[in-house]
Amino acid sequence: MDHHQITYLLNIFAQYVRCFTLKELADFAGPDSDAETLKHSLLADSRFVQLSERDSNQAHFISNRSLFQWFCRLSVRLAQAKQTRLDKRQLALLMSSLRINDRWNTPPTEAVQFGSHFGFVARSYAANEYVFPIAHILSFMPHGLANYTTRRIMEAVSADITDVYWSFERLAQESIEKVFAHFTENECYVIKAREGILTAEKMTLEQVGIRQGVTRQRVNQIESRLWHRLRHPTRARFFCTALICSIISRQGSLIVLKNSPESFLSGFLARFAHVPQAEFPRSKMLILGASPKDVALLPKSTGVIHEDIDTDSIATRLDAQRQLCVTSNDLKTLAENIAQFRRKRLTKGQMAYLALRAIGRPARCSEITEVYNTLFPEQPTAEYNLHAVLGRERCGVVWIGIRSTFALREWGYEHPSVTLFDAATGIVQEKFRETAQPVPFTIIIAEMGKRRRLVNSASLVVATQCNPNLRRIGKDSFLPKEPSDEIQEEISAEELDRILREFEKKDDKRPIEQNLTSISGKESHPSRFSHALLSLREKLASLRH
Repeated sequence: MDHHQITYLLNIFAQYVRCFTLKELADFAGPDSDAETLKHSLLADSRFVQLSERDSNQAHFISNRSLFQWFCRLSVRLAQAKQTRLDKRQLALLMSSLRINDRWNTPPTEAVQFGSHFGFVARSYAANEYVFPIAHILSFMPHGLANYTTRRIMEAVSADITDVYWSFERLAQESIEKVFAHFTENECYVIKAREGILTAEKMTLEQVGIRQGVTRQRVNQIESRLWHRLRHPTRARFFCTALICSIISRQGSLIVLKNSPESFLSGFLARFAHVPQAEFPRSKMLILGASPKDVALLPKSTGVIHEDIDTDSIATRLDAQRQLCVTSNDLKTLAENIAQFRRKRLTKGQMAYLALRAIGRPARCSEITEVYNTLFPEQPTAEYNLHAVLGRERCGVVWIGIRSTFALREWGYEHPSVTLFDAATGIVQEKFRETAQPVPFTIIIAEMGKRRRLVNSASLVVATQCNPNLRRIGKDSFLPKEPSDEIQEEISAEELDRILREFEKKDDKRPIEQNLTSISGKESHPSRFSHALLSLREKLASLRH
């Protein structure tokens, strides 16, 4: 087959309304056709979309014009049935009507991507589910008006739909101008100025009257007469077509920014299609196809701070309410606005919680401060300020017994009920009662691990060796101190202190030697005086320590 024959053959199949395989194309071409040449020509032709099946090696092809028209007809059917959500199995079953034999178990990815480009279908935030924004908008129109609108759009699409990827916005503008062409220039100015189409701001009757050189009452009369003429069914059809074309040009997005030229035009066109429009709470966005009752169902706070400001969590809860039929991108935009609004209202304690949670483990205040300033650069804080906030132990934050170290209660940490000194004392007393033997330091470490999830080893050494309730035996073993031991040490310390005071009162060596003799009961050599005094002072210092 030569090039002209292949082109003629592909032109025929470009008008085919169903899918076909390469084998069907080769069979139609005849026995003398070259399958490889046909396949290469078919894949290079932009008028065709290849639909592959996950569980099959056999690919199907369909013209993009036929697939576009199929999505238009599907949208009308779904709008009539008020069904704007389908799961994966349902969509695959409907798309199987494009095949002559057999059916798809899952929707072909290429077909879904093609429909998503024009806003006919989009993935929902829920798994294995699809939403149909165009069908949702058509569902508000009378059935005859919805049919007429989609038919006009299908007629505007040429044989090669790639030529109109960019032109739906132009088609919308042409449809609007066809209506305004039946009115005078002054009449067009009045209605466009009053609806904000001209200046992205709705002008008052008085402002329009000043521009036109007439009274505000006259402007009101002109506007009332124009609305009566604009609502005529033959003109309303053009506005409905313009509305659908504008949504297709935005790839199915039903969200417009409030007080923007796009929002005023969409609001004007939506009136003729009977499509509601509502402002999303706490944002500057308008949603087509949503009533105030729908958008009032803003997800309430769950009491879990990180979920209340998490975009995915908010979007999932918005989608679960099934009140809004918007694309996943639109839903994410709404969720981001809610999260941003809530982030601005966080207390310092909540922000500290989020910083600690972002670290994911117990951390010192210095590290938490660094992460805090990274997460909230618009509200930086100093370490000592954040330490005071963390010390209040709010929003699930707890001090875990180590200096300036905090964790979250949801991780299983608790504020220690007793001090480290008391905990060490309790362990030694308990083990001594069980074994009647000195308690090694290794046993104290093991038992402390059962009482606290995190312990500073240096702090534990201090809590045992400097513990007034414990007596060190040997190198690293301890006994609970008996009350009599404490009394004896106190008496010895007082006695030594009295002796030293007596020594310091003496000026000559002889009385000092006599005192030493009276203390020891033996004669003390004068040369030993300084050594005895030093020894007593060291003993007293150690007891006091």
